[in-house]
Amino acid sequence: MLNSLSLLVAILVSVQCTVAASALDRNVLDNNLQPNVVPTPRRRLGNVVRIKEAPPPTVKLEPGQRLVLTCEVMGRPLPSVQWMKNGEPAVDYEDDTNEILPVHPSSIAFLISKLVVTAASNGDVFTCVATSRGKQDTASTTVLTVEGNNEENFVTLQKLFRLPSKPIITTYLENIFQNMGTDVVLPCRVHSFTASQIFWQDNEENFIYGNSRLQVLPSGDLLVRNLRWSDMGNFSCVAKNMYGRDVADTFVYPLKVE
Repeated sequence: MLNSLSLLVAILVSVQCTVAASALDRNVLDNNLQPNVVPTPRRRLGNVVRIKEAPPPTVKLEPGQRLVLTCEVMGRPLPSVQWMKNGEPAVDYEDDTNEILPVHPSSIAFLISKLVVTAASNGDVFTCVATSRGKQDTASTTVLTVEGNNEENFVTLQKLFRLPSKPIITTYLENIFQNMGTDVVLPCRVHSFTASQIFWQDNEENFIYGNSRLQVLPSGDLLVRNLRWSDMGNFSCVAKNMYGRDVADTFVYPLKVE
C-alpha cells in the first residue's frame, strides 16, 4: 500500500506544481502583456491508466485447484477493469448488483481487481482490460492445465465446489484522491461459493449503517456523499461467509478545491 500511496502522492504533487507553475506564468504574462499577444493556455494533467502489477505471463492450473489472477491498476480518473477469456467477457454480471455510477474527473485511484478461475482449458488466455475515460491498458496470462479424462475432470470440479472456502474480495480501491464536496464510490465486489455478507467500517473503525451520507449499496460498494476533510483515512470492506472472512482497506484522501 505504501508504494501505491507514494505513487499517488507524487502524482498529486506533480499536479500542484503544474498548477503553481501555470499561475506564475499567467502572472508574468499579465505583467508583460503586449497588444495582440495571446497568453499560453494552462497545462492540465490528462487522463491516464496504467497496469502497475499484472498477472504472470503463464500460470499452471492443477486439477482440484483454483487460480486467483490479480491486476493492479492506477488511473486518472478512477479506472475500471474487465476480465476477458479468449476475447470474451469472463464474468457475467447481474444487472441488479451492477450499478452504473458517475466517476468524478478529479479522482486519482489505485484499483485492485482479481479473477477467480475454477475451470480452464489448456491454452486459455485471460486478459485484464483497464480503462479510464478513453484510455486503455491490457495484460494477458495463459493458463496451462494438466489434462485428465472428462469423468475425472467432472468429479474434480464437483469436489472443488464442495470445498469450504472463505470469500474473496475481487474488486476494491487501495487508494483514492478526490475533490472535497463530491460523491465517491468505493467498490467492494466479492466472490463466494456460499452466501456472503458485506460490511463497511469507517475511518474510525465504526461499522456503517443507518447513515444517509455513507450508504452501502446492494452491490456491496460504499457511496460517500459530499466528501469531507474528516473522511480522510482507511475505510474497510469486510466480506464474511460461513467459512471465513476477507478484508480490504481503501485509503481516502479528500482534495481541497482551489
